[in-house]
Amino acid sequence: MSEANSCKSCGTVVNGLYCSACGEKVLTPDDHTLKHYLGALLNAFTFADSKLWNTLKAVVLRPGELSTAYMDGRRVKYMRPVAFFFLANFIYFAIPVFQTFNTTLEGHMHYMPYSTWANAQVEEQLARTGEPLEEFTARYAPASANNAKLMLVLMVFLLVLPMALFHLRKRTYFSAYVTAAFELMAFHVWVSTIALGTGFAVLVTVLGTMGRHLDQLHVDDYLSIPLILLHLWATIGIGRRFFGCTWAGSVWRAVAMLVGLQFALTSYRLLLFEVTLWQVG
Repeated sequence: MSEANSCKSCGTVVNGLYCSACGEKVLTPDDHTLKHYLGALLNAFTFADSKLWNTLKAVVLRPGELSTAYMDGRRVKYMRPVAFFFLANFIYFAIPVFQTFNTTLEGHMHYMPYSTWANAQVEEQLARTGEPLEEFTARYAPASANNAKLMLVLMVFLLVLPMALFHLRKRTYFSAYVTAAFELMAFHVWVSTIALGTGFAVLVTVLGTMGRHLDQLHVDDYLSIPLILLHLWATIGIGRRFFGCTWAGSVWRAVAMLVGLQFALTSYRLLLFEVTLWQVG
C-alpha cells in the first residue's frame, strides 16, 4: 500500500477524495492556496449563520422541532440543542444588563420559601465576622451576579426532572428528556431573557424620556404574565411536536410544567445562595 493511496489518519485505502472509513479528506495542491482558505472562511461564517437562523426560527416559532430533528438524526439544518443553549448562555453572560436568573441577597432573605433558613445563615455569617449587613451585601451582589450566569446550565438538569415526570414513557431514551430540557432552557434564555429583557429595557427608556418611570422593585410583576405565556407556548409545542401528545395532553402538561419551572427556579436559587455565601464567606 503506497502512502499516496492510503488515508493519513487511519491508513485505509482511499478511492476518491474522502476516506470511506473515517471521512478524512485527501489533500490536493488547491487545499493549500489562499483562495481555498478565504473560501473556507466565508463558508464557515455563512454556514454558521444559516444554522443559527434556522435553529432560532424553529425554537421560537415551532418549539419541539429542534429536539425532534436532533433525536431523529436530522442534524445538518440545525445547531445541536446543547450548542444553541451555550451560545445563548454566552450572550447572557457577556451582557451585564441581563440578570434574569440572579437573585439579590434581600430576595433570598425575605421572598423565598427558604428565607427563614437563609436569614439564619446570613446572621450566623455576620455574627462570626462582625461585618455590617450593608458591607456584606455589597460583596455578595457581584459574586452572585457572576455565579448566576456560570451556574445557569444547572437549570437544564433541574428541568429534566419535571420534564421526565410529566412526559413519562413518551420517549424511549432518557437523553430525549435532556435534549428537550436544553431546548426549553435555550428558549427561555433567547426569548424570555434576551429578547424580552431587551424589549423591556427599551420600553423603560422610552417611558423615561416621557417622564414616566416604572418601579424597578416590581419588574417581576410586570413581566410575570408574558413569561407565563411564553413558557406555555414553548412547553405546549414541545409536548405536541417532540413527545407526540394530544392538544389536551400537551396543555395540561404545559400547565404542570409551570410548577416544574418554579421547582427548578427555587432549587437553582437555593444552590446559588449556598455557593455565593460559601464564596464570599
